[in-house]
Amino acid sequence: MAPCTPLLRVILLLVLLGPASQETINPALVDLTNRNADFGTRMYRAIASRTDDNIFLSPFTLSTGLLVLLSATSGSTQEQLFQGLTLTGLDHQSLPGKSGVVLSQHNSPSSGARGAENFQQSTAFQDLVQNKFGVKAQKLSYTLPRESEDAINRWAQEQTEGKIQDEVSSSIVLHLSARFNPPFNSSVTLDERFFVDKYHVVMVPMMFRADKYFLAYDLLVLWSLE
Repeated sequence: MAPCTPLLRVILLLVLLGPASQETINPALVDLTNRNADFGTRMYRAIASRTDDNIFLSPFTLSTGLLVLLSATSGSTQEQLFQGLTLTGLDHQSLPGKSGVVLSQHNSPSSGARGAENFQQSTAFQDLVQNKFGVKAQKLSYTLPRESEDAINRWAQEQTEGKIQDEVSSSIVLHLSARFNPPFNSSVTLDERFFVDKYHVVMVPMMFRADKYFLAYDLLVLWSLE
């Protein structure tokens, strides 16, 4: 990939606050959603091939962050981002708007971009990410790690109304708020074992439901096992 060191100085922050209202989407958005699902599947497969630990993967968060970076690239860097995100053949100028619509229909996101103080961001780029992704680009002094960490954590606290206190820390934080449709019967929620990793097991409430479900097999994985 072509050198893109300045882009790596931008930290993209996304907090998914919960499901948004569902609306009818057009075929172009359906296509983008399917491409994102393919990206997420390939990303999961790549990560799972390297670890047996639990994996939580948010394709929308990853692809949105990379699309923000893609908006500031050109040449071979942009081409490789298109390939990696499974977006080859799409118009790069219309992608930010479509991606913003898809993300807002699945979640109520709060997004932020924090660039280094000496990293120059064009006004056109700031306007694009603000209008299409809802991302406000700001600057931080990463030469002062503690102050930068505190600034990002304050932002996360404000966006989640205090539910996330330390987004930037040695731990990974996840906050989800969701409603099941139809509502789940709490009487069939039982405490069962959850394997945090190979050596730690905790008891957590788990939902049980007997029903018929669609089942699919990944032919590529089956083929590789043969």
